[in-house]
Amino acid sequence: VDRNGMAWGAGNQHVLGLDPKTGKFVSYDIPYWVKTKQSAQGYGMAVAGDGKVWFAERDPSLIGRLDPASGKIDEFKPPIPDSIPRRMGADTSGNIWVGLHEVGKLVKIDYETAKMTVFDPPTQNSAPYSIVGEPKSGVIWFSEQASDKIARFDPKTGVYTEYAVPNAESDMRRIELDPTDPNRIWWAGDTAERIGYIEILK
Repeated sequence: VDRNGMAWGAGNQHVLGLDPKTGKFVSYDIPYWVKTKQSAQGYGMAVAGDGKVWFAERDPSLIGRLDPASGKIDEFKPPIPDSIPRRMGADTSGNIWVGLHEVGKLVKIDYETAKMTVFDPPTQNSAPYSIVGEPKSGVIWFSEQASDKIARFDPKTGVYTEYAVPNAESDMRRIELDPTDPNRIWWAGDTAERIGYIEILK
């Protein structure tokens, strides 16, 4: 949901927006699909500090950016080819973070310049999947699907902390901060058919 209240989603061919106040949809073609007629598989959206909507294009390994004001979509190649970007999250400054699933990296995207910076989690080939930014501290949380861990990264200090979840093959496809407790991070598995949370005790 963007700052104007529009709800956004994406599929193989289009980015869709819904205005809950009017019930009206808008639809924008993903450029990769227009050019190739092949699936873009857009998902994993996040809204940047300027209100533009970023999303992953999984199948072609691209990153898209929609300007809701004009409907224009720009596409960017990630810094590592064929790295398969997944879900995204925004930090306190409005910058976008995305996991490069196939190569086990994190990427920060400066929303003003579109500059991409690569970070290396301590567990190699951990398949970063879902990312959430803490709204106050600037800390980034992300699930490491292939290693059954949830990681905390502080960009200010460069320090990572990884927490193992109780079960192997938890297949963590989504994480969310608990809105009532900033020290609790929920996850949902897919093939594992489990949900759970990690709580940081202080």
